Amino acid sequence: MVRLGLTRQSAGARAMVTVMSLVVLFSWVPASAQWSAHTSGQLQPATGGIPVNLTGVEAALVEMTNDIRRRHGLPVLLEDGMCRDAARGHSADMLNRNYFSHTDPEGGALKERLPANLATRQWGENIWAGSGYDPRQVHHLAQMIMVGWMNSPGHRENILAPGYTHLGVGVMAKNQEIKATQVFIGIADAGIRPGQGFQER
Repeated sequence: MVRLGLTRQSAGARAMVTVMSLVVLFSWVPASAQWSAHTSGQLQPATGGIPVNLTGVEAALVEMTNDIRRRHGLPVLLEDGMCRDAARGHSADMLNRNYFSHTDPEGGALKERLPANLATRQWGENIWAGSGYDPRQVHHLAQMIMVGWMNSPGHRENILAPGYTHLGVGVMAKNQEIKATQVFIGIADAGIRPGQGFQER
């Protein structure tokens, strides 16, 4: 079972559009153990039902997003630490509190999860939820997520939006469930920088 969702705010009208869809796809039958954060190594149980970060899948999604943009003649997106932290936090929160939405149970949306100087900019968010995928198959899982987004007109529009300049991806797994979030922002003027002090993780 796979679920998709998107939201965005345009730079001009500041109108927010939210679309949710449900897609059923074939999925791999999972092992009984929970998954470790090290997607390229051994499959190990996670303790306490705490979401684990699938960093390899995140990196593959960033690469795939930029490959698609290159093929469409668009500039690549710079990976940003603040966007990535917002994406990881939202994926983990959806897992921990068992919901699937751009808005958390308290009504907070992406705008509230971004720093104030970014929340007023052009931004967008894609979300994905699935179960039964083997997180050790990093490229396969990333490809399934990206295919789902690219086959949905609204998600595709976020990925190919020419106004976006920065990207953060967060993919988390818990109890055989995986949730992924892409956060896009567009910064037209060079004087405003998003996540300064970005570190690769």
